[in-house]
Amino acid sequence: MIEQETASIIKYVLDNSGNPAPYYYSVPQNFIVPAAYFPIPEITTRGETFRTFACEFAWFIKFFHNTTQEAYQRAYAALSAIKAARDLIPLIKQDGTLEGSGLWMRNPEVNQVDDGAVQLILRWISRRPYNDLKYLKMMKWYTNDDWLKSPQYQQPKLPDDIAEQI
Repeated sequence: MIEQETASIIKYVLDNSGNPAPYYYSVPQNFIVPAAYFPIPEITTRGETFRTFACEFAWFIKFFHNTTQEAYQRAYAALSAIKAARDLIPLIKQDGTLEGSGLWMRNPEVNQVDDGAVQLILRWISRRPYNDLKYLKMMKWYTNDDWLKSPQYQQPKLPDDIAEQI
């Protein structure tokens, strides 16, 4: 699922920013411009429901070009496409075709990080189920009946004179 989400974002960003040269693990010394660098996203987790947890992703995608303005144009084109789609990036299948659902981005941003380098910040939440363990249902149970002998569980016996008044 993580791979599907990140692959969908990469495809969408590249398609809408003029297909710059993508880099994933590191940017080499003499890289090609325009370029887009997709580092590993930052992830924080939290509980969501009794059956799911949430992974909150923050991805700091960098665009490089000869000038800051050209890098900005690439990042802004991707940001504009995301906003025009109401912050939804369509999910793709393994073969690259659209799945029919989308991934909602939370307030995407564009920031300058250096000369000729601009950063597109994408944040989203991915909900995942906990590992469902199969439990056996309880078929029989046994109790110690001594607790029934406690005074609070006994039928009160009133003296005859009090019982007659009631």
